[in-house]
Amino acid sequence: MKIIDVPKDILTLLAHADAPIAANWGAPEPVLHVTVPVQQFTPEMLPESLRPWVTDIVHRMQCPLDYVAAAAVVMLGSVIGTGAAVRPKQKDSWTEVSNIWGAGIGRPGRLKSPAISAAMSPLYRLDSLAQADWKSAMAAHQQVTLTNKLTAELLKKRISKEGPPDLTKPSADYVEYHRLCGLPDDEPVPKRYHTNDCTIESLGEMLQANPRGILVEHDELTGLLAGFERPGREGERQGYLTAWNGTGNHRVDRISRGNIFIERFCASIFGGIQPDKLEVYLAEAQHNHGNDGFIQRLQVMVYPDEVPTVGVVDQSPDEAAAKTVMDIVLLLANDIKSLGAKQDKEYDIPYFRFEAKKAQPLFFKWLVELTQRIATEDDPLMQEHLGKYRKLIPALSLIFHLVEMAAGKIKRGSSIGIESLQLAIRWSHYLESHARRVYGMATDYKVQAAQLLAAKITTGQLENGFNTRDIVRKGWSRLKDLEEVKAACNELEAAGWIKRTVAEGKRAPGRPANPPYDINPAAFSQTNTGAVPTKPTKRKR
Repeated sequence: MKIIDVPKDILTLLAHADAPIAANWGAPEPVLHVTVPVQQFTPEMLPESLRPWVTDIVHRMQCPLDYVAAAAVVMLGSVIGTGAAVRPKQKDSWTEVSNIWGAGIGRPGRLKSPAISAAMSPLYRLDSLAQADWKSAMAAHQQVTLTNKLTAELLKKRISKEGPPDLTKPSADYVEYHRLCGLPDDEPVPKRYHTNDCTIESLGEMLQANPRGILVEHDELTGLLAGFERPGREGERQGYLTAWNGTGNHRVDRISRGNIFIERFCASIFGGIQPDKLEVYLAEAQHNHGNDGFIQRLQVMVYPDEVPTVGVVDQSPDEAAAKTVMDIVLLLANDIKSLGAKQDKEYDIPYFRFEAKKAQPLFFKWLVELTQRIATEDDPLMQEHLGKYRKLIPALSLIFHLVEMAAGKIKRGSSIGIESLQLAIRWSHYLESHARRVYGMATDYKVQAAQLLAAKITTGQLENGFNTRDIVRKGWSRLKDLEEVKAACNELEAAGWIKRTVAEGKRAPGRPANPPYDINPAAFSQTNTGAVPTKPTKRKR
């Protein structure tokens, strides 16, 4: 008898030959993500002093304007740090500093990293200049230390020749020797403005050298998020949450490092992240697993549409525009006091308030409307995100105000005007649309689970009569949570992939808690169901 090799696809169809074909199944509908539309960023949303520089980068790189603009604003906020603050009310002591967090979201190949690096280039230059100053100071310190050491050794020899000293009337050599021996080793510490990867302890040490703040940049923010889960680093997430406030103190106690105290623990964060990797963290936040508001603090999240390229652009950078921005950054870093912020007490952060006649009423109006919108917001993640705008909009107003003041376009010492506030409010509308696109991925996580489950069906890994607990027991990646599996089954049933069944004679009132499902025979001819298309469209319900 000859044995015939039967293709696996045919065996899968035979295995499901008893499926209820006569049940008028129809063709399964595709299960696709819904892409929420976002507002487009325009150069007019930037302070006038920044526009030529940002648009020049975007033109030469052919990348989304959003990535460069968002990274540049976060960079400038980190340079200001606790050097100046904003008090959003006329009399109240409510104070916000300009350190803000953000992210550039997009699929690989969208030039996120090059765009972010270009926007951060003034900060890199500032860091390089600080390193050069430290090397010079270190060389001078080593020379002084060596001179003091040699002098002390010479004095010691001279004192020993003089015999026992008269402590009631010590010699000049004796006094000078003990002075040199008692000198502290004041070794220069490098000033840091930027870091790529660090523990919370090393971040604290860097902030001791630069108490105004530092920017933590990650090429992939998933590296930072994953680091929080490593053994021994469980407290880092909470440390970063403190650093987001920017005004609170922080203490780190370690046996090896001793005690580290930072009066104002202030850090900015920016990095790139891919949508599929972000979905995992959003899903955890959506289901309140570890939802501590970390993602919601990434207020300057941009997830722009893809932009068409016009071909290769080979053009020299706009050196004049770059110099203007570098001069602004240097002034903000080294001479921010010259901008004329007020300071009530010596330990207070110098601050600016809104201009009283026009800007202040507009801010109060915006604040009332924001409070009302938060109260009526249905999405919990979006509700938390909008709540952080109470810091974001005053902080953006301060950044825009100081940038134009440093560029000489606004009189030094003046209050934050209505133009800077209006620009910040425009950013709030723009960023909210991007946040809704991002959090839409969390709301649509059940669609992704349905796509994964559909892929299991098309490859014959499920048979008629399966139920949700059968799926959970298989331990498939991202199909382990019972509630998510139920939601995925609901999606596939609505799309005509599967159908609840109850055996004859076993029907009971109501819907069974864990019903079996039959599979649409046509589902086995579907391919690449789990892939998200380039231009997704919403499935009709």
